Amino acid sequence: MYGWRARLGVLVPSAIVATEPEFNLMTPKGVSIHYHRTPFRGGGLKDLEKAETGMLDAIEPLMHIQPSAIAISGTALSFVGGYASDRKLIKKINERYGKIPATTTATAVIAALNRFGVKKVVVATPYMEEVARTAAKFVEDSGIEVLNFNWRNKKTALEISDISLAELPSMVKEVESSESDAILISCTALHTVEAIEALEKEFEKPVITSNQATMWHLLRLTSVNDKIEGFGRLFQEF
Repeated sequence: MYGWRARLGVLVPSAIVATEPEFNLMTPKGVSIHYHRTPFRGGGLKDLEKAETGMLDAIEPLMHIQPSAIAISGTALSFVGGYASDRKLIKKINERYGKIPATTTATAVIAALNRFGVKKVVVATPYMEEVARTAAKFVEDSGIEVLNFNWRNKKTALEISDISLAELPSMVKEVESSESDAILISCTALHTVEAIEALEKEFEKPVITSNQATMWHLLRLTSVNDKIEGFGRLFQEF
């Protein structure tokens, strides 16, 4: 029987190609993941705000599988409305579909940083500048100091997906500070999970990425607490 431990429903922005492959790598035995897509190719803040409008409707087909938990994947989609907008979105999901455990990527990222007790963080992103600044503000408004952040001015999700794993160390080096408690690499369109352990070894601190945090939070919401190897300290320690 598929999903005998948990069935997870994940809403994915339509142009993101990293979510399914990365989530599938991190899926433990007995857990099944079921995806549905909502229209979004990427862009600036106005594009993000438009995409947010249809997300509640797009969740409806996922409810047909009676999921154990739901996630809205897409870091920028869940932080674009400012701090606490992600929790308002979760509240709307519960009001519309019942008290199902639900998360967003922004919620999951903050939850992961809080589990490590992070007070100061650096943020590496591939976003356009305005989106990167919104991401940094979201983290700051959660109570975590952002020491440095950067951007690559990639407009679309497919442009972001062209960034290779080999480029991640240089992205992190641009922002890294000896004063940071952790490193956040933000964006679900960015391939990251297979590089996390190498980055943690190189920089000697926890590395949180958007897909990693979302998958971790989904599993923990369903009381699947496996210590999954290969994807960083988050899965090993919490």
